[in-house]
Amino acid sequence: LTDEKLTVIQGDVTNPADVAKVFETGKIDGVIVGLGGKTSDVGETMLTDGTNNIMNAMKTNGVKRIAVITSIGAGDSKDQAPFFFKILMATAMKKIFNDKNNQEAAVMKSGLEYCIVRPGGLTVEPPTGIINVIDGQAGSITRADVADFCLDAVTMDDFPYIGKAPCISSVGGTGWTKDRSKAARGEMK
Repeated sequence: LTDEKLTVIQGDVTNPADVAKVFETGKIDGVIVGLGGKTSDVGETMLTDGTNNIMNAMKTNGVKRIAVITSIGAGDSKDQAPFFFKILMATAMKKIFNDKNNQEAAVMKSGLEYCIVRPGGLTVEPPTGIINVIDGQAGSITRADVADFCLDAVTMDDFPYIGKAPCISSVGGTGWTKDRSKAARGEMK
């Protein structure tokens, strides 16, 4: 992957010095955290430890806005996960969900302007442009649509989900639109 606007910095998110290198590259307006991996490969606390290192570096460098991608079923969204996913969360994925829950708790206590993004089932399809904030059980969403939501979370001054942990999918729920008008944010009738 190459682009003139892309800088690749290799490192370990659990190493504060490696995280600090990212902040040395120039002005950073906001941070999107999309950590993952098998617990057996990355350890039982990588999400929490890495996110804490990122947030500490943000505070040191005066960066206030963060979007953190976790998962449907994390935190208080357990009831929004499909039935069979709940079984996985309680068994094979128990350790990763413990880490996700601790990660979310750390973000909520950080004092930063955060949006915890809990996508439904991720797909690699082309973006749909449809991003729904789900009140009930979530469906699927493309990775590109999740990225679009996260970019807006860290760049839009009046992003409506700052300080919240919305579940998003492209199927069902309450629609979210990039329309920046007060009407689109539910502030006018």
